Parts: sequence; structure tokens; C-alpha cells
Amino acid sequence: MELHHLLQFLLASILLTLSPGPDILYVLTTSLRRGFKTALFLAAGLCSGLIIHTALVGFGVAQLMRANDWMLWVIKGFGALYMIYLALMIYQSSSEIQLRDAHDSEKNLLGFYTQGFLMNVLNPKVSLFFLSFLPQFINYDQGNVFLQALLLGGIFFSQALLIFSI
Repeated sequence: MELHHLLQFLLASILLTLSPGPDILYVLTTSLRRGFKTALFLAAGLCSGLIIHTALVGFGVAQLMRANDWMLWVIKGFGALYMIYLALMIYQSSSEIQLRDAHDSEKNLLGFYTQGFLMNVLNPKVSLFFLSFLPQFINYDQGNVFLQALLLGGIFFSQALLIFSI
């Protein structure tokens, strides 16, 4: 893979990671409520979810989506339902900001890791990014596509964990 393609991918990955979304906001609030260690476990869970997205690209799901338009509609539909669910949860929640949550006090570090993992795997923004954007940086004529996907996924994982940790 060419260095300038990797640098372009890194820049796009950083911009996506920094874009406001449930992941980064949850890491920030968890850090304020529970401290660095808990937020780090949450961030590790969020980044570990990237393994699933990377594997999907490596196994050719993005290519399958290009051949079958209905798959993109399914992902878009799931994303719309997920956003509606989040909106309903926000609408039903209290308008007060609380730095302590009764549900979080019972959760251990593994619980935060697991929650982060599930949040990432179920986040349609990350799914669409990986399934539509990451393949643009894979050179299908050179080398193993799965290994190229792993390299790109590793870059994304590393920068996201670094940004979430900061």
C-alpha cells in the first residue's frame, strides 16, 4: 500500500473519530463521572468493535453490497431505526444533567468494555464508514485484500484509541 493512501486514510479516520457522535460523547461523560480508567475500558471496547467492521470488509461484504443495492437499504433502514431509538431515549430522559447514574454505579470495568463494544458494532455511522470508505483504500490488484483491510483497521483502531484516551 502506498504511503500517501495510508496518510489520507489516517486523516479521514481522525476526522470521523472526532466528529460528534454517541461514542465520543459517552467516553467524555464516563471520564467525568467515573474517571480515566473506566473511560479507557469503555474506549477499548469501542475500538474493539472495529475488529468486526474490519473483518466484514476483509471478507468482502463491501463488494457484496456493491452488487446488491438492497443491502445498503437494509443498513440505512437499521441506521434510521437506531437514530429513532436514540431520539426516543433522549426525549424520555430527564432534562437534568447528572454526573452520577445509578445504573453505572453497578457496572464494572468489563461491563463498560462490553457496552463500548456493542455501541461500536451497532453504530450505523461506523458500519457505513467501514463498508463504503475503507474499501476505497484497498488495492484489489496488489496483495491480500484481507491483510490490507487488517492494516487499515489497525490504523483506525490505533488512532481512535489514542483520541478516546486523550
